[in-house]
Amino acid sequence: MTHGRMVPVLSRSEFQRRALELFKERSFSQVSMRELASHVGISPGAIYHHVESKEAMLFEWLMELYQALLSLVELVKTRRLTPAQRLTKLIEGHLQLHEHMTGHFTLAVRDAHCLSAPMQASVERLRLAYEAEFMKLVGQLGHQPGGPLREGALVAILPMLNSLPAWLSPMIDNAQRRVITKTIADAVVRAINALP
Repeated sequence: MTHGRMVPVLSRSEFQRRALELFKERSFSQVSMRELASHVGISPGAIYHHVESKEAMLFEWLMELYQALLSLVELVKTRRLTPAQRLTKLIEGHLQLHEHMTGHFTLAVRDAHCLSAPMQASVERLRLAYEAEFMKLVGQLGHQPGGPLREGALVAILPMLNSLPAWLSPMIDNAQRRVITKTIADAVVRAINALP
């Protein structure tokens, strides 16, 4: 038993989960450390036992997201598949990851600009590495290098993939959701294939 006031024990993962919930609902810049402490259920003074700063938290979440996406690319690349199958698997994996990391994706799209320049540069390097791998798979679909239309398609595809889960009704169960996302992934690959 400790002396003084009892501090409720909050695991790191539970703290992260509750904090991410709050930042998903409200813009990162609009949430104060005091509000964050209140939302996760700890005193404002205790918050620094859990996190160095809001910015450090955001940075960690965005790095986690792009590391997960790059791990997905590596996993897809090791499988014996045709280029079209690889791209389909990558799109499906991207959408499934979105299902499990919705808050991370929301922050990446909406709040990445809140990071300091060096942190933004680190996140940007991973994002660009992921997009380059994605584009490489798109390029492998055709016999000739991807032209401006394919380049343009990539610019449109990634934001579409990031928005797609939000378009699907929460009433749809996971099995139906996977059928829909697979169908969309296949359609995207066919559409890219048709581009010169």
